[in-house]
Amino acid sequence: MSKGRGPYISLQTKFAALILACTLFTAFIIGGVGLASSVSILDEDSARIMELTVSDAANYLNNALRNMAECVDEGSLYASTKLINIDSFKDAYYRESYLQEMRNVLNFLVDNDKWIYSYYLQLDPEICSGENAFCYRKSVAGGTFTLVDPVNISDYNEDDPKVNWYYLAKEQKVGVWTNVKYDPELEINKISYIEPLFKGGTFIGAIGMDIDFSDIIEYIDNIQPYEGSATFLLSNKGTIIYHKFLETGTNLGSINSDFTKISQQIRTENKNDHLITYEYRGETRKLNWRTLNNNMKLVLTTPLKSILAARSKLTTRIVAAALLISMLFFVLTMNLVYRIIRPIQKLRVSASRIAEGDLEVDLHPESNDEIGDLTVSFSKNVKVLKSYVEQIKGKAYIDPLTGVKSKAAYEEYIKTVKDVIKNRKKALSIIVIDINNLKIINDAYGHAMGDKYIINCCGCFSGKFINSPMFRIGGDEFVVFLSESRDYNERYNILEYLEHEMNYRAKADIPPEVKVSAAFGMADFDPETSPSGMTYDQLFNMADENMYKKKKEMKAERA
Repeated sequence: MSKGRGPYISLQTKFAALILACTLFTAFIIGGVGLASSVSILDEDSARIMELTVSDAANYLNNALRNMAECVDEGSLYASTKLINIDSFKDAYYRESYLQEMRNVLNFLVDNDKWIYSYYLQLDPEICSGENAFCYRKSVAGGTFTLVDPVNISDYNEDDPKVNWYYLAKEQKVGVWTNVKYDPELEINKISYIEPLFKGGTFIGAIGMDIDFSDIIEYIDNIQPYEGSATFLLSNKGTIIYHKFLETGTNLGSINSDFTKISQQIRTENKNDHLITYEYRGETRKLNWRTLNNNMKLVLTTPLKSILAARSKLTTRIVAAALLISMLFFVLTMNLVYRIIRPIQKLRVSASRIAEGDLEVDLHPESNDEIGDLTVSFSKNVKVLKSYVEQIKGKAYIDPLTGVKSKAAYEEYIKTVKDVIKNRKKALSIIVIDINNLKIINDAYGHAMGDKYIINCCGCFSGKFINSPMFRIGGDEFVVFLSESRDYNERYNILEYLEHEMNYRAKADIPPEVKVSAAFGMADFDPETSPSGMTYDQLFNMADENMYKKKKEMKAERA
């Protein structure tokens, strides 16, 4: 039989006793501790808000820049792979077919990218006479790509803004970001990523894509973590690329003495770990930054008074409360205070654990009053929350289409894999799978058949690797982890069997609903033989590269 909670005593009665028990000294101590703790927490939160804001903004812009660079890289790879040999360009029909296929490939790559507003390809006129280029642009944001007449690079010198991108790629011999430059035809500023094309070590042309710089400006102008915050872009030489109030091209270090040191630090470091304080026009401000993929610096600055506004408000309230307490509290009854504080402290500790994700808290009421009632309600809410979280996790960790583990489950699982590799605990293998021809299936038979095709391809692998976790990490991408199981020991035989199975089920006379075709690549980690310091990302990249090699082989076989 459980112990009773005792007679009910209201909080009002307890606080009445507390008022008679507390002293002026206690009131000021509590107020001082509360003020110091609150100020410290608010200062830490303010710095964290600034750091997270600029970090999230940089990640968002980097994703846009990275996506464009990857589109150019894939287009360049395809262009070089597709070309049989340089002499093939002498055949007008082959050259026309080649350019048309490159149009289709680049259009497919940029189709769903809202940032890219133009793409183009220029073949070397010294190798390829006649038609040797094309260019597509969006006339308005969110519009469709339309073909425009390409510039004849032979009509301009190498320094002309209309063609210098081509000669820059030829000179650099690697993918390169251009500075912000003006497009006179569309009357906009743009950022470009250019990559040269090579075949057998010979330069054959260049591919490029552009982002409308006004889209970037619109995004960074809306970054406002605090009142008076300003976000701007610097070049890696410390000159202003865009600032809402300062002129483009201004050297940041020339503004005042504070900026001289700050400019040097921004130019030499990718980011700062702590907010930098400086004075500008009589106002103290805080600043931090991140470096973007194209080496531009994204800088966020905020007035110190805006950051301190919440702290000042809280300080005023705490001081007023301390003064009020000092007028009302006379005598302190330590026993009563202890009896009140202890259950509250337990609730606070439990709340902190719950905030950190620990739902395994066990709460029991110690008194028959409002705190006891709150403890009971709190305990019930924890149980409901725990049940809800478990349901959400169950749904989030399973891919609804294929039934294998989801991207969220993958992100959680690789934490363990990274630890295994870092501490070299055991051998494991990773298989990266990429489904072939999904777009063709979708276009020919519809997305419902495409979903069936994804399920078939997934089932083909999951049905063989029954003892190993399989994750869907993208629309047509899957990853399988093998370790200490029959699947791991027989992995090469299983993959060989799967390859035969896919070859059979990819035949033309097989119904589309049962076809299967996917490229896969595997990489092994052995704690005894793998390179020292090997990371999960390196292992994944090895498997991914092997998968792309396989995909190329399969394409070559189909051709």
